[in-house]
Amino acid sequence: MTRKNIAIIGAGISGLITANELKEIANITIFEKARGVGGRMACRYKDEFSFDFGAQFFTAKTPEFIAYLQKFIDLKIIENWQANFVEIDDNKISYSRQWSEENKHFIASPKMNSLTKYLAKDFDIKLQTRISKIKKKPKSLEIFDDKNNSCGEFDLVILTIPPKQACEILPKNFKYFADIQNKEMLPCFALMLGLKNKPEIKWDCAYLKNSKLSWIAFENSKPSRNPSNSLTILSRNSWAKDNIDKDLEIVKNELIAEFEYASNCKIGDILYSDIHLWKYANIAKQNGLQYYYDSKNSLAICSDWLIQGRVESAFLSAKSLIEELKNQLFKNV
Repeated sequence: MTRKNIAIIGAGISGLITANELKEIANITIFEKARGVGGRMACRYKDEFSFDFGAQFFTAKTPEFIAYLQKFIDLKIIENWQANFVEIDDNKISYSRQWSEENKHFIASPKMNSLTKYLAKDFDIKLQTRISKIKKKPKSLEIFDDKNNSCGEFDLVILTIPPKQACEILPKNFKYFADIQNKEMLPCFALMLGLKNKPEIKWDCAYLKNSKLSWIAFENSKPSRNPSNSLTILSRNSWAKDNIDKDLEIVKNELIAEFEYASNCKIGDILYSDIHLWKYANIAKQNGLQYYYDSKNSLAICSDWLIQGRVESAFLSAKSLIEELKNQLFKNV
């Protein structure tokens, strides 16, 4: 049987898991608009400072995901972050707990994108290629980049990108088009600060309530990280939505001020600073399908946003689609 040619749009964790699960039975080509793989499994570094400025950690609740992670735990690509965690309500600590071996909070090592880089190693990924159009042909789908260059013809195209971006390139007759239009992902600002000295704070990471901020983490508390004083601060999604058009320098200063208020501590000398806006960072828990597959149009979608904005959701969506494809498209393989 002739191997099918599959295009995967997006090299985040959903796309890379899908590619790895199908690579033995199909020819896979991955297209990614960014300069690197990983999506929100992202790391940025400058001199001695490094920041996991997207997903900060992830948990594993389902037996399937726990089993999937074991290989990467054995390879030390995934480790357990035993942080001193607190919750801050307004500017007071309302709860504290030491994360333990029994209650695992995973990170990829030595950077959060180490897992996705490992998953990408067997593929020649077309980076900095933004797919803008899918054209139906008699026996295939032809896809085009944003310069209207043809990027090839495929038997199946799988999208793993945010819903708004998917709607921009999907044909209107895609079976689940109306459902996708109703999905809204919320933004988040990620502030990265390289400090001369760590503030007089005893905890490693914090979840914040009643604040412009949602998360604070000192990156050197994570296993296999360098000892530099790298501080990552994430805004609350609702606040980012309301301030998405504000000048980034103003946002940066507001988030620094909010950190100092919430932590009751001055930051001190800042040796490096940067800020990133994730336009599509999170989504509330969804109750619909875990993937979309339109066999008539030879199009499919899997991503965390079909379930919830979590790493495990990205895995579960990908695995659900893979099972469907193996039962329908590859049942004789």
